[in-house]
Amino acid sequence: MLRLVGAGVMLTVMADTTATTLAVGMLKYTPAGAGMPLGDLVWLTSAAFVPIAALLATAGRWADLFGRRRVLAVGLVVFVLGGIATVMVSSWSSVLAARAVQGAGAAAMIPASLGLLLGELPEQQRRGAIALWSSASGLGCLLMQAGGGWLAAGFGWRALFAPDVVMGVALLAACVALPSGRRAGTKGWPDVLGAWLLAAGIAVIVLAISKAMSWGLDVVWLGIAALALLGGALAQARHHRLPAIDLALWRRPRFVWGWLATWGFGALSYGLLTVQPLYLLHLGYPMLEVAMWLTPTSVAVVVTSYLAGRVVKRIGPYGLIYAGALLCGGSCVIVLTQGGPTVWALIASVVMGMGVGALAPGTSVATTLAAHPSQYASAVGAATMARMVGGAVGIAVVSVVIDHPFMRGPLAGLAAALALCVGISVLIGALALTKITRLRPDPGEEMIKVPRRMLLELRMTLATVAAEADALLPVETRAAAPSHDPARTPAHPYAQQRQTAGTGPLTGSYGHTHV
Repeated sequence: MLRLVGAGVMLTVMADTTATTLAVGMLKYTPAGAGMPLGDLVWLTSAAFVPIAALLATAGRWADLFGRRRVLAVGLVVFVLGGIATVMVSSWSSVLAARAVQGAGAAAMIPASLGLLLGELPEQQRRGAIALWSSASGLGCLLMQAGGGWLAAGFGWRALFAPDVVMGVALLAACVALPSGRRAGTKGWPDVLGAWLLAAGIAVIVLAISKAMSWGLDVVWLGIAALALLGGALAQARHHRLPAIDLALWRRPRFVWGWLATWGFGALSYGLLTVQPLYLLHLGYPMLEVAMWLTPTSVAVVVTSYLAGRVVKRIGPYGLIYAGALLCGGSCVIVLTQGGPTVWALIASVVMGMGVGALAPGTSVATTLAAHPSQYASAVGAATMARMVGGAVGIAVVSVVIDHPFMRGPLAGLAAALALCVGISVLIGALALTKITRLRPDPGEEMIKVPRRMLLELRMTLATVAAEADALLPVETRAAAPSHDPARTPAHPYAQQRQTAGTGPLTGSYGHTHV
């Protein structure tokens, strides 16, 4: 049940994300979204990403402090209510508000589910659980792409969010059978102000990127405001007893490396997830055919994530990250050489899914297992925050590049977005390769070297104990033992101790007691 609910949460969240990317594509090329720039349409995704990214660390902290099952149940309730509102409300601003509510619920669901999973499973099963949890995201993407095209074609873009509500209710019912999860037992209120400052800072960053071309130099003031808000969140974390950001995680070098790789993975994967349907819809393909073209990518993600969980012990998480970045970058290069959906483009989409399938468990293992067991939910929150922040930034940058391309041609904007994804892949691969080839390991990875002096003291102690044990044996047993001829027996550093063992402290206490 732990594995089922943990995987179900990630499946639901990723299905919701895929639904938004399909909905953005539909709105872009249908009268429903006519006249709206792509930078405004992608806020259907960003409206949920911003609260997820901002509240993940705080929700993970709350899950560690107040019980992971409790926080998971609250998150599911909020997520379901937001999904119902997304389907029912009419105005665009109300839709974005409902998406933000869903994002807040997902922010509680994600760290609580994986924190509960890792906290209750034995250590040898945790890597496999992370791989299952990561591969479930690919399955959610696959199911939504396979069925979402039919839903959108038959009932409109709002129907894409209906399955999230059904899955959320089912997961909420399954929570009854879960253990409550460990609680840290710390008293006090978490840093709510720091969480709000973090959310506002991330929202301002995404807004500044999406409006960079239309607002011009005015976005500089947004950048300054974002830095001030993030600085306030960090100041709160330094002085608050239960901060929104667990700064202890950032003192672990392995966690910092994993966080950076996860940030790049978020920017790359969600950027590609946005570009793919837009590319096909731009060529005039109907929604059902778009879903068929996207399905092989999701199948490759699911299969590769499962296999990657089995080989992560052999090649390490950064080996998976390097391989995933190489596959994603290479597939984007292949697509750039094609003029439309061809056999090579289909092969490239499968390779792209393999790359994402390798990056997902690689970044999850690299970041999550760098934390102490008492910080699992906090680490999951911080790591997924990196993925969502990267995703929000990646989607915003991709939308700007598509509307204002730096390349020429009939598909200049989409080609520029793919070229940008190639650059992100190179950066992720370089980071992973640097981590793999570092000569000096991280402090957490160094093996404990026992000095020779300690080994000698341990050997002497064991010899003394052996001598005292001999003194406790019955007299006839010691007499029956073969005698040692000093002339024929090599000198031993502890011979003197064994000959005088009868005067040891154990002898004085117990004498020659017969057992």
